[in-house]
Amino acid sequence: MENKSHAIAAGAFVLCLVIALAVLAVWLTRDQGTYETYELSTPQAVTGLQPQATVRYKGVGVGRVSFIGFDHETPGNILIRLLVNSDTPLMDTTYATLGYQGVTGLAYIDLDDAPRPLKNLGRTSKGYKRLAMRPSNLSQLAAMGPELFGEVRDTLNRVKHLLSEDNQQVLMNTVSQIGQVAHETSQLALKLNQSWGDEISPAIVQLSGDVQRNMDALQKTAQSVNEMSLAIAAVAKQVGSKGGALDQINVTAQSFEGVANEFGTSTLPRLQTTLDSVRSAMGGVQRLTNGLSESPQAFILGPNVGQPGPGEPGFVAPQPSH
Repeated sequence: MENKSHAIAAGAFVLCLVIALAVLAVWLTRDQGTYETYELSTPQAVTGLQPQATVRYKGVGVGRVSFIGFDHETPGNILIRLLVNSDTPLMDTTYATLGYQGVTGLAYIDLDDAPRPLKNLGRTSKGYKRLAMRPSNLSQLAAMGPELFGEVRDTLNRVKHLLSEDNQQVLMNTVSQIGQVAHETSQLALKLNQSWGDEISPAIVQLSGDVQRNMDALQKTAQSVNEMSLAIAAVAKQVGSKGGALDQINVTAQSFEGVANEFGTSTLPRLQTTLDSVRSAMGGVQRLTNGLSESPQAFILGPNVGQPGPGEPGFVAPQPSH
């Protein structure tokens, strides 16, 4: 009987201890914050999201997920209910996406702000405000899966066609030609190196000497031109000075101008009169010579003043009188 009473006492003690620990755990884990309830409705899969999952606003924990189920107001959608701290600055630009924690596959709700205000989704029948939910990066990647696989398939087909037997033969020929070109290039470089040492280098040395000699000649020519310029400048200065060549030429030109004026005003008219007299005398001598050649006897008998008879030059028949 005593053992039985001891067992009952021990059992009662253990039960009381368990109850005390449970009460202590509830008291220690109690949440004294105030929350506002928001709902999300999405047609996307929410794989990895569990109740009590963290809700983060721009990376900062601000609440937790309280419920995940089907949205009876929108068939086919998933309803997610959030408890968010009342002091969280959610605005009309806030939207939600699913985030994933590394390799664990566990998801959480990530809240962020869009650059522009979003459409107001109003409130649910229970009075909870709804937030917009956008596809996560994983959902976008899953949506792109068929298109991505199609592009991968096309790429593999092109690679397969590229690696066909004909193209492989062409590739081998190309590689062989590239090797031949490399060998010829090496030989050409060797020949160029030999030509450089045997012909080009001495020619460059000779050309450098010729260039140096030409530069010396050009320098001497420039010095001669400089000396000639100084001499020309001195001559020009001497010619242009008072009493110089230009001044003497000016005086001579003025003297010639006076002589020319005198020659034009007096000498030329007298010379013209003399030339007219000589021309008149020459005309008389010409007429005398012509008369003597036609009638030499006139030199002794004098000029013939009779009228020409019939048959002689200048004869004019008499006109009958009326």
